[in-house]
Amino acid sequence: MQTHSPETSAERDTEPADFIGGLRDVVFRTRGKTFWSYLSPAWTALTGYTVEESLGRNILDFVYPDDRPANSLRKQQLESGEISASRHTKRLLRRDGSFVWIEVDLRVLYDDEGAFLGSVGTIRDISDRIALEQAVRHERERASVTLMALSDGVLTLDPALRIEFLNQAAADLLGLKHASETLDLPVDTVLALASHDLCGVLHDARTSGRTRTLADRCRHPGTEADWVEVDLTLIPLSAAQQGCVIVLRDVREQRALQARLHHQARHDALTQTLNRTGMLDELRHAHATFAGTGATFSQILVDLDHFKLVNDHHGHATGDEALRQVAQAIQGVLRADDHLARWGGEEFLCLLPHTTLEQGFAIAERIRGAVQALELRHGGQPIPLSVSAGVSAASADRQDTLEQVLQRADFSLYEAKQAGRNCVWHERMAGQGVLDLVSQVQEALRADQLELVYQPIVSLATGERVGQEGYARIRLRDGVEIKAARFIPALQQMHRAYWVDERVIPRVLDDGLQGRLRGDSFVNLSADLLRRPTVMHALLDGFLRRAGRDSGARPLGKLVLELGNRPLQLDVAAVRAALQPWLDAGVRLAVNQSGSGLSTMAYWTELPIHFLKIHATLLERAASTPKARLILSSIVQLARQLDCVTVAEQVDQPALVDVARDLGLDWLQGDLTGKAQHGR
Repeated sequence: MQTHSPETSAERDTEPADFIGGLRDVVFRTRGKTFWSYLSPAWTALTGYTVEESLGRNILDFVYPDDRPANSLRKQQLESGEISASRHTKRLLRRDGSFVWIEVDLRVLYDDEGAFLGSVGTIRDISDRIALEQAVRHERERASVTLMALSDGVLTLDPALRIEFLNQAAADLLGLKHASETLDLPVDTVLALASHDLCGVLHDARTSGRTRTLADRCRHPGTEADWVEVDLTLIPLSAAQQGCVIVLRDVREQRALQARLHHQARHDALTQTLNRTGMLDELRHAHATFAGTGATFSQILVDLDHFKLVNDHHGHATGDEALRQVAQAIQGVLRADDHLARWGGEEFLCLLPHTTLEQGFAIAERIRGAVQALELRHGGQPIPLSVSAGVSAASADRQDTLEQVLQRADFSLYEAKQAGRNCVWHERMAGQGVLDLVSQVQEALRADQLELVYQPIVSLATGERVGQEGYARIRLRDGVEIKAARFIPALQQMHRAYWVDERVIPRVLDDGLQGRLRGDSFVNLSADLLRRPTVMHALLDGFLRRAGRDSGARPLGKLVLELGNRPLQLDVAAVRAALQPWLDAGVRLAVNQSGSGLSTMAYWTELPIHFLKIHATLLERAASTPKARLILSSIVQLARQLDCVTVAEQVDQPALVDVARDLGLDWLQGDLTGKAQHGR
């Protein structure tokens, strides 16, 4: 029997237990592939099983065997997105071996990417109702006693649709003092529906001979009482009897609970704004409208400046209050049709339908002013608050995807922070700067315009080729070439250098797998990729699948990942954790010594460094300055004692080759070593 870890007590404490505890219906939530993750106390009364022993078990364990195939099919439809909600009946096994008929009403939950997470809903014991339907069809005289005892309202009608029987539950629901007063009255003089023609629905049910179930609101037509939300079941009797039975189920509590659960699934508990999931729904709707009608929209990505300082200096309670006040200030500026979400941490995202970039920018400026005017205090001392904001708008000329509009808002926010914070930036303010270059690179990568060039590496002792390093460049359709030295710094500023890594590394690995490379293959590893261990794991898994398991226990023995200055500024423990699967597969590491002195001791002591790369600029200093030569010579000797191979890189002057050889370096990389080789 499969099990799944139940939720912790802390998670369960977040449930609206005060609301749920008194309900007869079972409130549930499932997680993953149909495992119970929450069950209300009514579960024990329904099945005889305790909540604790049921959590984590597969739902099918409790479903009557004959009903399991239909249950599995419905689960597949929910997971695939074919349906997003379901109300159905089935039998549930009890601890004593018996079963109970239930009606399940559920709604699907999805994650930020639209993937299936599980569901929430309610379970109601309808054994009485099932028994009733059978009794009404076969034993009408005996059924009247049962009908009066039911909590659901029941009406039986003759062929002329006049009331033959109405139980007390139906009378209470409709606000009638005495059920007997309705006998022989036309049903439409006692029961009115808000959204359906009752007589028309009854006629259709009798004509088709099929039970009809619908959700509506009802009341007595002779009163001005409030409408009551109900589920109606209309059961036509046999052709000989030609009557009909109406079952009314009061669902006010259930609808209120479902609305509350749905609100919790889409809203941030702290600020009561939309959460990321709720906003993504609104964004997809806005973009679909834009794609279909051209109705543009703009977005404002807002970041609370120096929020970490507020938390660190004044406590998390003050930080939470700051987020609440900022959310209220932003909401006060937005229009009725606009949407606000807590996008993550101290970031908020505003969606402004039917607005241009200029209009979005004006609203963002008002938001900035509203936040700056807030008076947050802690211990009597004022805490100044400000925000930075980035604005983007959907463009019909560019045929924008939703991801592109979000990306440009993110880039614009970065520019606002770089400009000193407490300001607003929009996508056109970057000119031909970083933002435009990053967007150009993003489009080029989507169009598969990235090229890979290998620079040979040779042995200084023998002159033989011992390896190569892979470099990326972009060649646009008009033939214009953009070298890595130009676009990589821009990507690093925007923390998007991993875009190039996740394309270059697989190409280098595949070229090595196909035997197109000789010796060791070096490739630069960005700090951005090291911050994304899940992406790194996906790259490694993809290569191992392509390589097959017959390529040896350490198939990456010829790959060298090169750590430059930015990766060496990260926490060494985090870097080690991200690299460990690659190290286990045989990858080796190189550190790049580009001019600022010996790399941090932590990296030399905590990571297995196999190569030390010496940039040509250090060789130039050693050639002209005795002190620099002494320092560099000491570094080379230290590397040799640590069993590190030293590589002089970017060498394009013959004189520097002699300097490298005199210093005792092992290998040489640069334009002097031979013609660059193009990758796939």
